[in-house]
Amino acid sequence: MADHLTEEEQIESIKRWWKENGTGIVTGVVLALAAYFGWQWWQGKERGEAEAASNMYQSFVEAVSANEGNPDNKQVTTAKSLARELKDDYGNRIYATQASLELAALAAKENDLEAAAKELQWALDNTGDEALKLVAKRRLAAVKAARGETKEALKLLEGDVPPAFASLYAETRGDILVQQGDTDAARTAYQEARAQILPEQAANSRLLDLKIESLGEAPAGDSQANETIDETKEDAPVSESDNDSGNAEMENNAQ
Repeated sequence: MADHLTEEEQIESIKRWWKENGTGIVTGVVLALAAYFGWQWWQGKERGEAEAASNMYQSFVEAVSANEGNPDNKQVTTAKSLARELKDDYGNRIYATQASLELAALAAKENDLEAAAKELQWALDNTGDEALKLVAKRRLAAVKAARGETKEALKLLEGDVPPAFASLYAETRGDILVQQGDTDAARTAYQEARAQILPEQAANSRLLDLKIESLGEAPAGDSQANETIDETKEDAPVSESDNDSGNAEMENNAQ
């Protein structure tokens, strides 16, 4: 009899425990299953969107490439349409930013600086990739300077940047200061660019040396500037590059 009562008590205890805790357990299980299947759904959605964005960007690249060397308004229209879709449907993805940067380059080649500035501003405002943000900001500064907006351009170049971008930013700042007629400040900026150049950017060393030399010697009282010029001449590697190939390589790597 005692054993029977003990069993009944155990059953009642289990019932009471389940009544008190059963709802929480079921809820926990349901939430765990929902989280698992939700994660699986999200991953599948991400993969699908990434693949769709990649395919669309590939079509964009093909349209742009088809236009190179053989200008075709139809291909340009196709490229612009695809870029617009990328920005509308996948604006938070790197493909949309890359397409916007490419459209800006095309617009700049056609001397449509307003369109170039709009594309670069979009890239700057929407990308989550820090390297692409720095690329867009530097190019936007160059476009604004070309439009005569030198103060706004210099403001974009303010602040510290990673070593991979330091030389290019300083050089661009020097170009804008030359445009403003501030020779001394431009010389200093070019010297900073020369001092911060990385080994993989060595092809741009000679161009920076030429820019520094084109500004003439620093004032006699500025002995430090003269010493910097002498040092950059001594350190300059032999290079036949006379364009911005080093800058282009760095920005391409960033992309």
